[in-house]
Amino acid sequence: MRRGADDTVILVLDLCYRAGSLSRYEFVEPVAAALRRAGAEIDILHYRELDDPSGYDKVVLCGTALKDRRCLDDAEQLSWIQEWKRPMLGISTGAALICSVLGGGVLPGVHIGMDDVRIIAETRLLGEPRKIPAFHLHSVRLALPSELIEVAEKCEAFMCRDRPVYGLLFDPEVRNRWILDRFVKCEK
Repeated sequence: MRRGADDTVILVLDLCYRAGSLSRYEFVEPVAAALRRAGAEIDILHYRELDDPSGYDKVVLCGTALKDRRCLDDAEQLSWIQEWKRPMLGISTGAALICSVLGGGVLPGVHIGMDDVRIIAETRLLGEPRKIPAFHLHSVRLALPSELIEVAEKCEAFMCRDRPVYGLLFDPEVRNRWILDRFVKCEK
């Protein structure tokens, strides 16, 4: 939780099927390390251990293993996402969770390996429209609700219309750490 009045703390939320799973080392720790390298102060919690996120300035919802979709079944526990007004970034399963909680669809669609992402709208997080190489490890595709705007083709990235909430189906901690650097600098 928040350490002092002037400290900015990012909550890194582990969405893996259980707290302390080995998946944390593959899907949570690399994101946490990239955020720390960018100068962020972070706390890591498993989503089932979170009572109230209001003490945090920003939230990152991490990815999970391909067949680990348990957090999507527990979306009611994460309903606070509907009202969250501060910067939030969902990565892979985290993006699917944001989409689902906001009323969108999460459909089957496996994408594994390196592939270009075509950014189609300028955002603070991703910058100007262009292609970027990205690493993908996800088993879903998204049908966005009206509250979310597609900012990369095939819904590989989205943002909220009226608040600093972003989602990426690709994994920025692998090939695009600059995105996490930008998130750390993202304003409220």
